[in-house]
Amino acid sequence: MTHSLRGLSFNPILTDTDYMAVHQFKKKVVVDYRDPSGQYLPVSIESISTGATDDFDLFTKAGEQFFIVKPKGNKLNLEMLTKLKKTNPYLYIKAEDRDTYYARFDNQLSRMFRDTRLSPNEKAAVLTDWTVEIIDQLFKDPSHPESVQQAKSATEHFVRFISERNQAFLELVELRDHDHYTYSHSVGVASYSIALAIAQGYKDEDLVNVGLAGLLHDLGKSMIDPKIINKDGPLNSDEWSQMKKHPLYGAEILSRHKDLDPLIALAAEGHHENLSGTGYPRGVEAAKLDPLISIISMADAYSALTTKRSYSTPRDAVTALKLMKESIPKKFGADMFKSFVVMFLNESNRKKVA
Repeated sequence: MTHSLRGLSFNPILTDTDYMAVHQFKKKVVVDYRDPSGQYLPVSIESISTGATDDFDLFTKAGEQFFIVKPKGNKLNLEMLTKLKKTNPYLYIKAEDRDTYYARFDNQLSRMFRDTRLSPNEKAAVLTDWTVEIIDQLFKDPSHPESVQQAKSATEHFVRFISERNQAFLELVELRDHDHYTYSHSVGVASYSIALAIAQGYKDEDLVNVGLAGLLHDLGKSMIDPKIINKDGPLNSDEWSQMKKHPLYGAEILSRHKDLDPLIALAAEGHHENLSGTGYPRGVEAAKLDPLISIISMADAYSALTTKRSYSTPRDAVTALKLMKESIPKKFGADMFKSFVVMFLNESNRKKVA
């Protein structure tokens, strides 16, 4: 017997109450916190208590001006930190300190994840900051081998963080405040892909590969005219023709990195293919591709629907899932889609549909 859930149908049964228990993200105003002058680099205020910024001058922004709130070597007191959190989710370090700041992250993250005094949200903030910066550098120079290795290292931390407990992936995507679609979207796709792969029974190296593929799946957009990427409105036919080339560009870029698993390039090429063979760029039936690519495609679709774009506002979780359900079986397999929905249910509701 199959029950309908406000437009979603599954077997085994999910009730309307279960469906409405899907995790709803906090509504927030998404702002571009980057410094247009390039002189300052934003760091999440949630990361401050981890000690990551202790050795750097720390600034806040008021209007277009930056003011120092903590000299290097000092710590922000709790009262000041609490006050700053109410006004701005980001503080800033000098851009000239970028390399020194991020060079420590790989070792620092391993230490931070073992530190029981830090909340999951604080750990997620540091990891997300670093990952967004890595993506930024890769889009500026997609061929840079060091940035690709940093992306792999960040993904290993993603896997460790998400594997710790149910719905840990939500803490990573909740922090996507950046008003840059590609960066926020990449973090989302990596997070959802790892969580779905875990739900599908994948382990170890497969989780790192699917996460890294999710993180880098849109790297080909670095070869597309930024005016098309950031257009404030739907693309015309010529622009859409150009945009549809980004999977091939991404596969070409990633295939040059010989130390990457071949899946990473294949996922970049195949993440817009679908089960009916009507996707792009090659019109390949998704069933003929590696199953992990279908995971990335589903994560990509959900993240695209729920992330702010230049021409559209993000949908809430339930609306996005309803829209995706309408694509079964053309784009998505029903069993995998059910697993994806269940990821967003709390523990008690998960047990009902297990």
